[in-house]
Amino acid sequence: MTGTRPALPDCTTPEFQAEALAEANAYRAKHHAPPLVMDPELNAYAQERASSRSEQEMLNAGHTGLRAQTGENIFWGGGSEALPGSDAVKSWYDEITAYDFAAAKFSSGAGHFTQLVWKASTKVGIARVAGQGSKYFETYIVFVFEARGNMAGAFADNVLPA
Repeated sequence: MTGTRPALPDCTTPEFQAEALAEANAYRAKHHAPPLVMDPELNAYAQERASSRSEQEMLNAGHTGLRAQTGENIFWGGGSEALPGSDAVKSWYDEITAYDFAAAKFSSGAGHFTQLVWKASTKVGIARVAGQGSKYFETYIVFVFEARGNMAGAFADNVLPA
């Protein structure tokens, strides 16, 4: 699916990536998951994904075209400036309220949370685009993960209680 508007400008900085990664790893540590390591190739892929996601309003682009072995969390927010990585990571983590640790299975309302703390995901790419959309100043933040999380049958081993 092609975009309905030009991609928003890249506003990924090393400071943004470090802040977002530190926030993600703090939550992962609570759930006994190893820290994510930023990967240059995945950073480039996350940048492609953030740009292409921003070619459609809000989150309308979804996860179309995502590589098979890569997990992805996408955040969209409107405001007066580019939003920090912590806004995205906190919104994903807050889905913990929709996850049933006893059932240990996928829940659409908790998919960002489970991917964020997925123990077997060890590498991440982080990117952000931001700019004026039709109604708002918009920020898209994308994390791509390898190995991919949210795999059926593997929740009990990978999504551990705090």
